[in-house]
Amino acid sequence: MLSENELKILFFLKNVKKANSVEIAKNTGLSESSVLSLIELLKEKGLVKTEVIYQKYYALTEEGSRRKEKGLPEDILISILNGKEKELNEIKNLMGNDFNIAISWAKKKGLIEIEGGKIIPKVKTYTSSEYYALNNIDQADKNTIQLLQRRGLIEEKERKIVIVELIREPAENEIGISNLSRDLIVSGAWEKFKFRKYNVEAFPPYYTISKKHYFKEFLEKVKDIMINLGFKEINTGYIEMEFYNFDLLFQPQDHPAREIHDSFSVEGSGKIEDKELLNNVKQIHEKFWKYKWRQDITLRLMLRSQTTATTARVLASKPKIPIKTFTLGKVFRPDAIDATHLIEFHQLDGLIIDNNFTFRDLLGVLKEIFYRLGIKEIKFKPAYFPFTEPSVEVYGYLEKLGWVEMCGAGLLRPEIMSAVGIDSVAGAWGMGIERLAMSFLNINDIRLLYSTNIDYIRNVKIRIE
Repeated sequence: MLSENELKILFFLKNVKKANSVEIAKNTGLSESSVLSLIELLKEKGLVKTEVIYQKYYALTEEGSRRKEKGLPEDILISILNGKEKELNEIKNLMGNDFNIAISWAKKKGLIEIEGGKIIPKVKTYTSSEYYALNNIDQADKNTIQLLQRRGLIEEKERKIVIVELIREPAENEIGISNLSRDLIVSGAWEKFKFRKYNVEAFPPYYTISKKHYFKEFLEKVKDIMINLGFKEINTGYIEMEFYNFDLLFQPQDHPAREIHDSFSVEGSGKIEDKELLNNVKQIHEKFWKYKWRQDITLRLMLRSQTTATTARVLASKPKIPIKTFTLGKVFRPDAIDATHLIEFHQLDGLIIDNNFTFRDLLGVLKEIFYRLGIKEIKFKPAYFPFTEPSVEVYGYLEKLGWVEMCGAGLLRPEIMSAVGIDSVAGAWGMGIERLAMSFLNINDIRLLYSTNIDYIRNVKIRIE
């Protein structure tokens, strides 16, 4: 008696008469290994005849799969340069292990020149022919195939292909059915078929229950804690003006954090309608930092490097006092990606503005937040931040790591409050979320927070007591 999968193959062959195992797998939805096994069964039953051939083909290596997804090193290099000269060390920090490969191939292809420790691009955009070939190996010419092999992006393999030809169609009594339908009963056709036996001891198919990614679940639990403490969530965009990311937060325009090594710039400039606020910030910078403040710098666009930029926007919105807000979102900073560093990560920023708010109140709020995160032991250490005074660093005790820095906090400086026209006291804090999540999830590689390995994701559990 023929199985349902055998029938799938026979029904396909009935229309085409002759096909290879790869074509059969593609058109029936069965795996190639299953098709090869089923063909042998059909051959034994005298329904098909076969011919075996061995075919060479090219497959992506592990490196090739990675380059297909992320791009080739020289392509990424040209994208980073974006038609502008950049320092060698700067690009090395950004590209990490791919730096030498990128430089070597970019020079071979005449895409760059190197002079005086700088990389000078000869093109603004570039996509290599190898990248196109990785996405269409079957269409690549001989020279491209050889180049891909030299670069270790593809490898030659051999696979068994079976040519299958239908030599007779199955008789009705050879066809087994497992489901009895109404039509079969009414028409009486059921008498022509054999019924497949059921194995009542067999387990049903296993279907996994969907679940949230463990890092997303952790982020939502942190949000729930803040909302339960009476805070309102505020969100703003990733692209920000330097005014909110730096100037309003009392960081001078020649501050080291504004260098390209610490932030990503975006072409174009923004606009601020509140001219009084703009003028207030200018006067405070020139009075206290003793330099000539420039409006063209403050309006430059960037990828926000801190969620405190959202706090700055809340302050500038002339909020109704008292107010408690928080923001939890991504920030961006150039860095070499490794087990403890990413170029984009999450920060949690909080803000409380109240007439009677004190530094002691701030410490109490922070202690409660970390207590609800499951960190029972907290220490405070005096610190310095450009936009708070007094300032404090918060350390929490983690069982496997000991005392770990958790966040920075303080009362917002009077210069900031004066610029936005708020007379009340404001407490603010910011903390990185990824490393906090790593300790709760018991992982030692920050990249695992963004894992796409389904089995790994299913097995990770997040618990905040």
